[in-house]
Amino acid sequence: MFNSRVATAIQTIVDEWANVEALTDVGLEPAKTCLIFGEPGTGKTRLALWMARELDMPVVLVRLDGLVSSFLGTTARNIGNLFTFANRHRCILLLDEFDAIAKLRDDPQEVGEIKRVVNALLQNLDARRSIGFTIGITNHPRLLDPAVWRRFEVQLEIPKPDFDVRLEIARHFMTPVTAPDTHLKLIAWFTEDGTGAEIEALVRTYKKAEAVRRERQPGLLHTLQQFATLNSARVNAERRSHLFGDPSMLFRVMRDDPELCFSLADIGEVAGKDKSTISRTLGRRDAREGEKEGVAADG
Repeated sequence: MFNSRVATAIQTIVDEWANVEALTDVGLEPAKTCLIFGEPGTGKTRLALWMARELDMPVVLVRLDGLVSSFLGTTARNIGNLFTFANRHRCILLLDEFDAIAKLRDDPQEVGEIKRVVNALLQNLDARRSIGFTIGITNHPRLLDPAVWRRFEVQLEIPKPDFDVRLEIARHFMTPVTAPDTHLKLIAWFTEDGTGAEIEALVRTYKKAEAVRRERQPGLLHTLQQFATLNSARVNAERRSHLFGDPSMLFRVMRDDPELCFSLADIGEVAGKDKSTISRTLGRRDAREGEKEGVAADG
């Protein structure tokens, strides 16, 4: 699941391969190489496998670090053998951990062997038959040699998901549990700056909590606090501070945030409190803020 801009671009690639004859009639062919890059957990490999299903092509999945050998010349031969095999079939050659081989050839830390390996990779990419599609995947695009970038007709960056996409990801992974929309929205809000993998992990925590929840046991906010405690480095600092800070501030954020816009009833539902308690808590908070603004104006 991606934003509309990325989804449209991906569909363009699929449409090209679904209409090869139409392209051939005007002297063109579909793109045969695609580099997918982005942070870990953003769904790059999942996307490549989805494209394979859409195109009804078998996948030859290779982790390139597995081709690397300590014996002189063996890695280059392994690459050549891989492409020779792939060129016999109409398939998607999926090169995961692409940066394991496609490193900067002028890196002073690399020995001459890796330069020969990169040259072999470039030659085989150039010779890739048009009956197949080659996809490279990397978490580290800055490690790639500039010549490697030029070999890929499509260079697709997968961004971290925005709020609407995070909401759909949470909804997708929530199956078979049925969660209220307020819970899904709060999960999407809480995972600001998160990846699809991190949203999946939070939803899994939520589902476990729901499966073992007993009467009067703490609800969603407790689950979010538990997840934030066990995954401190993965949680947006601002969201974390709201979660563990003054409850009245969190309630105010949930009410005023343009992505949430929670009603008092919504806030009460996720906080495990009645609507009147939320109203009083927010009223006291707003009163304090009003007093501070008045003092500042007088000063």
